[in-house]
Amino acid sequence: MAKGTQNKNLDEGNFDFGIIKSETSTDYAQLDLFHRAASPIMLLAQCFAIMPLTGIRRASPRHVHFRFKSVPMIVTVIFMMASSVLTLSMLKFLLNIGVTAKNFVGQVFFTCVQCACILFIDLARRWPPLIRYWTRLELIFTKPPYEVLKRSLSQRVRQPAFILIALSLVEHGLYLSSAIVSYKQRVYYCTENHNATMGVSFDDYIKLNYDYVFILLPYTRFFGIYVLVVNGTCTFIWNYMDLFIMMISRGLAYRFEQISKRICRLEHEDRVPETTFMEIREHYVRMCELLERVDDALSSIILLSCANNLYFVCCQLLNIFNKLRWPINYIYFWYSMLYLVGRTACVFLTAATINDESKSALSVLRRVSSKNWCVEVERLIFQMSTQTVALSGKKFYFLTRRLLFGMAGTIVTYELVLLQFDEPNRRKGLLPLCA
Repeated sequence: MAKGTQNKNLDEGNFDFGIIKSETSTDYAQLDLFHRAASPIMLLAQCFAIMPLTGIRRASPRHVHFRFKSVPMIVTVIFMMASSVLTLSMLKFLLNIGVTAKNFVGQVFFTCVQCACILFIDLARRWPPLIRYWTRLELIFTKPPYEVLKRSLSQRVRQPAFILIALSLVEHGLYLSSAIVSYKQRVYYCTENHNATMGVSFDDYIKLNYDYVFILLPYTRFFGIYVLVVNGTCTFIWNYMDLFIMMISRGLAYRFEQISKRICRLEHEDRVPETTFMEIREHYVRMCELLERVDDALSSIILLSCANNLYFVCCQLLNIFNKLRWPINYIYFWYSMLYLVGRTACVFLTAATINDESKSALSVLRRVSSKNWCVEVERLIFQMSTQTVALSGKKFYFLTRRLLFGMAGTIVTYELVLLQFDEPNRRKGLLPLCA
């Protein structure tokens, strides 16, 4: 009878993550939740055809849905069709001229972007139930005895995201500057030294720098603008993979840090009930379960991101070892290489904070006095010390600090292979400018 009475108090139409209707409904707009922290960045990503979800801007995650028949999904499909033209054009171009270590970069770039779009569609399909589960668990950490940390979750998620976006804009701007200056210098040099009748124009610039596209498409001004827009969108998606992993990592690490801070506050208390340690361990286990769910949805993107970073760091290192024609080329390739190395390191170090925070309270637990020692403390110590709490790349590897050094060794190995592969081209030197 009691069970039936309780069920009547739950209004399915207003079901708020298990909160009984008689209680005050949760004001999500006032809470520091991951959904609210990440929503501005995810809305920006939707402008670039990523994460086709509806209801992202709403404060409550119950309004987040994935629908195949929606405007964000239509935008994503249109972009994938548009970018596939560039991917196929590049493939046909490479089949005609042959593959080298340098000209294969474009094919890898477009292929990675296409794969990222597919993986983000799959993630968007799984995101609504995941973010609801995440928010339902986060509500525990928005109330005492858990405290708000010095820097809020929104600040920790958004500030690094906007910094990375700004740095990526500089990198793309330098790429365009390098291409435009190289084009103009070529025109001026060939006009003065070889009596060539060449002029600087938008059409000639597009035909020269994106010649592979016009193997499949006839050149018009519309297609020239189309190539620039699609290429810019691809660059955003290429950066967003790492950005999204960093946002997820910060959201998870923040909650583990709250658990650690709560444990540290207990160190100076004379008497701690066993129920307190039982509650802490329950919350820790639930956070580990959330991490497993997130990892299951995100691990394919992590695997693609790591492979992408490994390849492009090696390629940019290869470029700076070669002789370049203009100073702007050196500026771009050096900045791009440093940016890629920094971005890759930030992804690993940010993701590694999950593992670090999950174990940061171990020393405090091991110093628990005999009068407060209980089975729950022992279980918590065992779980923290033996379980690998970290995101992974399909369980092939876990994103910890140790992996960063392993990846550095892998980069050195592959760079030596690429240098050998590109040795014949480096011996040839620079190609004739006006050929």
